[in-house]
Amino acid sequence: MKQLPLRHEPRSLVKTANPHTGALAIAWDRLVTTITDPDLMTVTAVSVIGLLIALNLMLRFPDVGAIIEQYNQF
Repeated sequence: MKQLPLRHEPRSLVKTANPHTGALAIAWDRLVTTITDPDLMTVTAVSVIGLLIALNLMLRFPDVGAIIEQYNQF
């Protein structure tokens, strides 16, 4: 038998008002998914704790740099 050609649905000629509306929704969903990722929250929390500890030590012992410099002379 003879093969009949495939029939395609006609495309709509009406354009959407803003073609980026779908892209904005996708970008927003990706951002929310990334921010609410538990692994990212864990890494962020550990980094912030380390930064606060380092800042605390720098403010408590401001002359540590001079002490380390003296130890490096030996």
